[in-house]
Amino acid sequence: MRQRVVVGIAGRERYSDRNREPVRAFLAIPVMPPAFGEGVLLLDRLRAALPDVRWVRGEGLHLTLHFFAGIDENDVQRVLDAAGEACAPATPFTAQLGGLGCFPRDGDERVLWIGMSQGAQETAALQGAVEKALAAKGFAGEERAFTPHVTLGRPRTRFNDAARRTWQRFAGETLPEFAVAELCLYRSHPGPGGSRYEVLARLPFGD
Repeated sequence: MRQRVVVGIAGRERYSDRNREPVRAFLAIPVMPPAFGEGVLLLDRLRAALPDVRWVRGEGLHLTLHFFAGIDENDVQRVLDAAGEACAPATPFTAQLGGLGCFPRDGDERVLWIGMSQGAQETAALQGAVEKALAAKGFAGEERAFTPHVTLGRPRTRFNDAARRTWQRFAGETLPEFAVAELCLYRSHPGPGGSRYEVLARLPFGD
């Protein structure tokens, strides 16, 4: 029988699990209200305008700082220890999401996202601290340069000109400001309707 325990220690939720399955997980900043609710509404509008895109679920709105394709569950606590070290000196800040874009930017859109119009410097600093702390505990660093963004969807097929024009009509979308005061460790559960994300632990800033 699978047993998972999340225990609060010194104001920080901690994780343990007796199973030994590889964990597909990531450390990320959750998008909080009021931006969260407006982001869900934006996804609804995008889904109606561009149905041939795999849009993320509403609960999937987050800014990923580090992705783990598969780590042993014995290592989860080490991840939390490292992330906790990065969060301890951090202070809450205000963020805002705005400006839709894609990766790559050469007309072969594979990842659709909304960028950061406020809080990018603080987010990049936190991501750098997370990378440094993870490296000190023996985890490999991210291979790509960090660009703060929230993934919104992935086209099922390459955009034609009409779809690209529709996507570009949303380019100036902006969400309300929201407070950033914690980092979360999420576990990803892939499925036919899109990945479902489970919060394994929350790490408040300043603990």
